[in-house]
Amino acid sequence: MSVEHVQPSRCKEELKLRIIRNDELKAEAKERGEKISTKRQPEGPKPGFMVEGATLETVTPIPYDVVNDLKGGY
Repeated sequence: MSVEHVQPSRCKEELKLRIIRNDELKAEAKERGEKISTKRQPEGPKPGFMVEGATLETVTPIPYDVVNDLKGGY
């Protein structure tokens, strides 16, 4: 008895492709007599930008009187 809807995991496909590609890159570098790093590098921060046309608005809180609210009534 087999379960038809179960599919094999595809989580290692990217890893296998990266290993094959890294081996190719290492072989090419070895032929040229160079050493290369096959470590993945983080993407890094996104470039900054300035927001144009924005206006600043100062907001002040309304005081909340706890004492008078407690006397007020239920």
